[in-house]
Amino acid sequence: MSIRHSLILILAGLIATPLHAGASELEVPLVNYYNYAPFSMPDEKTDLTRELAELLTKNSGGRYRFVPTLLPKGRLDKMLVHEHWQGLVAWLNPRFVNDEAKSRYLWTETLMLESDLVVSHVDAPVDFQGVQSLQGKVLGTVLNQRYADIEEMIANKQLRRSDAPSQESNVRKLLLKRVDVVFISRSTLAGLQQRIPAFETKLHVAPLPRNSFTRHIMLTPELPPKLISYVQSTVAKFGGNPSWRHIAAQYHIEGQKAH
Repeated sequence: MSIRHSLILILAGLIATPLHAGASELEVPLVNYYNYAPFSMPDEKTDLTRELAELLTKNSGGRYRFVPTLLPKGRLDKMLVHEHWQGLVAWLNPRFVNDEAKSRYLWTETLMLESDLVVSHVDAPVDFQGVQSLQGKVLGTVLNQRYADIEEMIANKQLRRSDAPSQESNVRKLLLKRVDVVFISRSTLAGLQQRIPAFETKLHVAPLPRNSFTRHIMLTPELPPKLISYVQSTVAKFGGNPSWRHIAAQYHIEGQKAH
């Protein structure tokens, strides 16, 4: 199956959207399933995924044009079961797609360092010291998102999950005390504090994060070798790239370190 007919499979993977090759460039969708800031901000002039796509496009010297493509996680999960699907997905960690051994997919070096913060209401602050600290709580969770470290607790009814479409929706539920605790990514903290004025006065961020991890671009093995090589080699140099360092500072993220 060629890249022109299989880079993105819509819905259940039954309809293919071809790439559009111009005279000197190939249009490459850069998939992202995070529908919240800083990864996706449709009401703003740009966002973190658009900045990444533009930087990859600029550095390609006219060979590729990367197009930010927002896709719900449920649709992406359906696409990933197709053996010959070809695509690039930004901001993932291997454990998000059960690829801790990095044997199913190809990966770039680190794009950014990340951590999950544990947030509760100031009227009932959670002193997080590990997942057992959450026992008996109602956790605001994101629909279709997997939480490997607490799945056993949920199955044993030691912890109850309450789904919402996004992290921001969960934060607003927490302010109304409809849930006891939520997880938010450190990368989203500044944006949430800006959009939700009550955040800083009504909510408590535990000093100890739930976990820390790295974000990468995931590439499927059947992509053209030249495209894979370009993306991997370009991201590997982001630590010394002034444009990437500027983007990291602009979005209050901890970008790749210089080697």
